[in-house]
Amino acid sequence: MCFLSIFPLAGLLIIVLLILIKVLVLRKQWVQVSAKGTKKKPAFILVYIVFLLLFMIWLWGLAGSVFHLQQPVLPSFLTHRFTESVMLQATGAVFIAVSDLLMLFTLLHFKSSLRFGLSKNNQGKLITTGIFSISRNPFFLSIDLFFIGQAMVFPAPLFVAMALFAVLSIHFFILKEEKFLSSYYSKEYLDYTQKIRRYF
Repeated sequence: MCFLSIFPLAGLLIIVLLILIKVLVLRKQWVQVSAKGTKKKPAFILVYIVFLLLFMIWLWGLAGSVFHLQQPVLPSFLTHRFTESVMLQATGAVFIAVSDLLMLFTLLHFKSSLRFGLSKNNQGKLITTGIFSISRNPFFLSIDLFFIGQAMVFPAPLFVAMALFAVLSIHFFILKEEKFLSSYYSKEYLDYTQKIRRYF
C-alpha cells in the first residue's frame, strides 16, 4: 500500500473526528448544534437519501482503493486511475493535509456558533474574526479541498465525479446559506460580505 494512498481515508477520519469532538464539547455546554424542529420537505428527504447512497458508494470505492480490495459492486472502470503520477498524488496529499488544518482552525474559531442546518430559532453569533477574516466559508472550503485532494490521490472517474459533485453541491448550499444569513443578520452580514470573499 503506497503511503500517499492512506491520505484520503486518514484525512476523512480526522475531519470526522474533529467535528465530532467539537459537537460533543458544545453539547456539554448545552449548545444545540442542529436545527431541530424544522420540518423537512419530501423532496429534501429524497435528496438526503440520494446523497447518502452516493456517499456510501464513494466510501466503498475509497476503502477499496486504499486497501486494494476486490470491489465486485463497482465496475472496475470507476476506480481505474487515469494516471499514476506521484507528483499529482503528493499534491493531493498536501490538499488533504491543508484541509484538515483548515477544519481544525475553523472549528476552534467557531467557538460556540457552530450550527448544522438553517434555523432562525437556533443561531449563534456571527463570527468574522480569526480564520473567518480570510474566508467566509472555511468549513466548506476545507471539505472542498479534501475532495479535490482525494481526486488527485486517486485520479479515477468515481473520485473525480465525487469531487465535482461535492464542490458544486457545496457551492449551491453556500448560496442558499448566504440568503438565510443576510435575512437573519442583515446589515452585519452584508458588511461582512463586502470585506471578505466567499472562499478566500
